[in-house]
Amino acid sequence: MTNTLDGSEGGRWIVTTASSQYWFDLEAMTVRRLPGPGAHRSMHDRTRSILEIKRCAVGQSGYWLMKTEGRDSELFENYWQRTTPIVSIRPIPDED
Repeated sequence: MTNTLDGSEGGRWIVTTASSQYWFDLEAMTVRRLPGPGAHRSMHDRTRSILEIKRCAVGQSGYWLMKTEGRDSELFENYWQRTTPIVSIRPIPDED
């Protein structure tokens, strides 16, 4: 378990917030939001490429920049994700 991620760690991580989970693959530099019970669905509920992790620390709101893809890239340069406060950051064990 760790208290922060900045993207240089590598590996795969589950970041749990007050309302959702985010699955980070820092080898592929992707993130996917999985809304928790009662959380609103979002356009970020899919795998997206991470450009930069600005803040990902237990006790704080997460904040990272993601790449747009497909038709969205015609309308938006990038996406920002801001989360509810992060309650835990834990590694996903490697698959054998």
